[in-house]
Amino acid sequence: MVSQHDYERLPRSSQSRVSWAMTAVILRRPTGATAAALAQHMTGGELTLRAVLARLEEQEREIAVQAEATREQIAQLTALLDELDRSAEEVRITRKTLLALPDPQLPAPPAPKLPDHPAYQQIMAVFDAADMPLRARQVCEAMDLEIAPNNINDTRLKLKRLAERGILVETEQGLFTQPRP
Repeated sequence: MVSQHDYERLPRSSQSRVSWAMTAVILRRPTGATAAALAQHMTGGELTLRAVLARLEEQEREIAVQAEATREQIAQLTALLDELDRSAEEVRITRKTLLALPDPQLPAPPAPKLPDHPAYQQIMAVFDAADMPLRARQVCEAMDLEIAPNNINDTRLKLKRLAERGILVETEQGLFTQPRP
């Protein structure tokens, strides 16, 4: 930077000289070609108007390049913002459409099919008449079967099959009941 002392040593008579304030601002950061141009035009401590104009011209070009780059960034960001606005609007429309749809009613699952064997109908008749969970032995008694291990085991297997199909529920080990809605 040119100090005021250096400036005062410059001859004041020529019109090609520039005021001290202007010189201080313009010469604040000469770089590259401008610094070389200024060095060429400064002879014997004099700063010519041509050197100052060259520096101003370089600054103007740099500012123009920065302005153009900024305009391109603004254009890209504007395009991105427009795309985001469109996407947000599509999401709002989709959400509004989905909220307007009635709640889908899931079809009731088909009733589990009871096996065709008559013993299963007898077991279900016992459970229809019962008001509490039953064990295989109690079902045999209700069906007037002889209380023998074979009959109890066969009935227990049938109760397990009915539970697997969802017709009965095993609330605890060996204790069966009809499912309650």
